[in-house]
Amino acid sequence: MVDKPDREAAPRFSQPVRQVFFMVTVLGLVVAGLVLALPRVLPVFLSNPYLNGFIVLVFVIGVLATFWQVLTLIGSVRWIENFVSENDAGKEAPRILAPLAALMRTRGKRMQISATSSRSILDSVAQRIDEAREITRYIVSLLIFLGLLGTFYGLATTVPALVDTIRSLTPAPGETGGQIFERLQEGLQAQLGGMGTASSSSLLGLAGSLVVGLLELFATHGQNRFYRELEEWLSSITRLGFSSGDGEGGSDMSAAAMALDQMGDQM
Repeated sequence: MVDKPDREAAPRFSQPVRQVFFMVTVLGLVVAGLVLALPRVLPVFLSNPYLNGFIVLVFVIGVLATFWQVLTLIGSVRWIENFVSENDAGKEAPRILAPLAALMRTRGKRMQISATSSRSILDSVAQRIDEAREITRYIVSLLIFLGLLGTFYGLATTVPALVDTIRSLTPAPGETGGQIFERLQEGLQAQLGGMGTASSSSLLGLAGSLVVGLLELFATHGQNRFYRELEEWLSSITRLGFSSGDGEGGSDMSAAAMALDQMGDQM
């Protein structure tokens, strides 16, 4: 008998429900921790509002970027399911599946594709997924950089002021040692306190990068599973070529493949 590939193989894709649950859980824990620590965190945040505010803005953008990746993944799964069930009329394909949509719509839903086309589609999807990941990776690095920038800013502002405090310890006429020590204590307390509040941005940036990186990890798991399921589905509708150069442009080879399929149906 001649084995006939299943041309109407239905795609088996799973929605990233588990990844969304984990991401929402992590975000909820972060919000709960911020609410509990708000009385202590707020004075530290207000000590350097411009830099800390920018770090919070970048953190929010990173969180939205990770959830946008998951939403795009959900839309891609729905589009493939609707496409195979012929319910995609008027629906635009997602960005990561644009090559697949262009090929399948020109050849028809029941037409198989060659191994070259399947490999090209997988490479294009992998490249588009990597492009989406680059955004969150850059945001994680940016948060770390902004946190270190806060530390360097604290050192840059504290060290010169500390030198000025030490120079001001020259005793004035009639000034006792106790008064000089009190002046030194006040100056050091003010400068070291300012360094601590400025270095708080480092903690804020590192914590933000940790949260965004964790959300990106869950989103990456969903994307990798989608890629594997897409590869399995494409392999079920891929036509084996007669030679290594079998492509979509060879009309003679396509006609021969259709003839063999008809013979397989009759047998």
